[in-house]
Amino acid sequence: MEVLLVIPARGGSKGMVRKNLRPVGGRPLISYVIEQARKAVTIDRVIVTTEDEEIAATAREWGAETPFRRPAELAADHVSLIPVIAHAARAMAELGRPPRVVVSAQPTAPLLQAATIDRAVNLLRDTGCDSVVSVRKIDHNHPYRAQRLADDGRLTPLFPEGERYLQRQDLPLFHALSGGLYVRQPNLLANWSGSDFCLGADRRAVVVTERESVNIDTPLDLALFQALMEQFPDGE
Repeated sequence: MEVLLVIPARGGSKGMVRKNLRPVGGRPLISYVIEQARKAVTIDRVIVTTEDEEIAATAREWGAETPFRRPAELAADHVSLIPVIAHAARAMAELGRPPRVVVSAQPTAPLLQAATIDRAVNLLRDTGCDSVVSVRKIDHNHPYRAQRLADDGRLTPLFPEGERYLQRQDLPLFHALSGGLYVRQPNLLANWSGSDFCLGADRRAVVVTERESVNIDTPLDLALFQALMEQFPDGE
C-alpha cells in the first residue's frame, strides 16, 4: 500500500509573506513537518507541492521530494487545499506511483508528531473508513457559548440549550478540527464535488494535544511559537 504524504506550501501567502520559510529555532518553519513526516513509519513517500523554487529547494534540503511543480492556477489565494492535494495525487499517479492512501500535513502545524501521523494512517487501514482527521478538545470558545448579534444589537444564544451549563467544567465535550492532518482514501479526492470538506461519510479522528494543534497563521502565532520553542526546545 503506497501511503503518500503531501505537504502543501505555496510561496505567495499574503497574511504572512514567505510564511513557510520563516526561521524558527534556527530552521525554516516547513522543516518541522517534513522532519516528522519522514519519521512516520507508515509513510512511504513525503512530497511538497509548491509553485515556488525556493520552497522546493528548502524542502529537498530537509528530505522531502518535489517531483512536480504546482500549477499557478492552484497557487492563488482563493484556491482551497483540497484541489491542491487532489492534483498531487493525480500527478503521482501519472508518474507511476498512484497512492492508496493520501495524507496531507500542514507546514503551519509544526508540532504535529510522527506518532500521530502513524496513528491516523493505521486507524484508516484498520477500519477501512473514508478519512481520519486530527482534532483537539474545545476548552475555550465552546459552541454553547456562541451568540448571534443581530443588526439591532440584540444578542441571542446560538444554542439555547447551552444556557443551562453555568460552569465551564460542566459543558459537554466537543472537538474541533485542528487543521494539521488529514488522511483520505484517494477516491474521495477524485470524486470531490467542491462543496464540502472531502471527508466522506465514515470519518474518524485522532485527538491531539493543545500543543500539537498549534497553527501558524499570523505574525502573532509565529511569535508565540518562537517563544514556545525557546522555552521548551526539547518539546517538554
